[in-house]
Amino acid sequence: MSVGSLNWTSFCLASNEYGMDKAAWAESVCKAIGGESYSPIAEAPTWLQLLGHGVWTMVWTSLAAFVVAFVLGSLIGILRTLPNKPLSFIGTCYVELFRNIPLIVQLFFWAFVFPELLPLSLSTGSGEMVHGGWWQNILNDNPAAIGVFALGLYTAARIAEQIRAGINTVSQGQKNAAYAIGFTQSQSYRYVILPVAYRIVWPTLTSEAMNVFKNSAVLYALSVLNFFAYTKTMREETSQDIVILILSTPVYLIITYTIKLFMAWIEKRMTVPGLGSGGK
Repeated sequence: MSVGSLNWTSFCLASNEYGMDKAAWAESVCKAIGGESYSPIAEAPTWLQLLGHGVWTMVWTSLAAFVVAFVLGSLIGILRTLPNKPLSFIGTCYVELFRNIPLIVQLFFWAFVFPELLPLSLSTGSGEMVHGGWWQNILNDNPAAIGVFALGLYTAARIAEQIRAGINTVSQGQKNAAYAIGFTQSQSYRYVILPVAYRIVWPTLTSEAMNVFKNSAVLYALSVLNFFAYTKTMREETSQDIVILILSTPVYLIITYTIKLFMAWIEKRMTVPGLGSGGK
């Protein structure tokens, strides 16, 4: 199973992770490909299993972050189009702050700076009262939750701008018609403006959904054991860089293209003739 210096059975080597039970599917794949280095008696799971676990972590954290970003970004985007200047100013400040700071810097802020701004509380890690102890407990026990939070806030700023642009694109005639039939401002947004705006900006939201999955790789900086984190560790342990990249590249392509097809299907389903949207 080797091509030149490429050792394809390196995926079947025992990993350095001992806190996870071995999965039957990974062992079956290794047996099927005839991995010479596969060890059925090894205590640690294979790298193949860890990579599969990393893909699942990448998928669920990205989906959760996109939901956060979509809801919050829609809210901020709406605020920026309201005639209420204080609310519009709040939305503008949010966008300018989170959009112009790199994601990695924001991750470090939530991990190391934000806890210092919180009151003293008990840290289960050190057993002492420290600033933001409860926040540090979450970071230590479930870093993926902080990662989803940070990635969602970052992406929300980008989505907010797209929602704002979509709302501003809706013709003034449609807005006036909503008010003319007696709709309040909130009703106008709910029944007239937002349904049209979402249809207009859906292709750009597709790009943001794909970007969330790609940006989720950065969450390894918070010790989130996603696909990128495991490929990085495997490269360091096995030195099979080319083999790992040959596998990881199609994984990202498959996931992002699946997102594109799914979003295009939704776009086609909600198409209204004349709005220039058809999932093509």
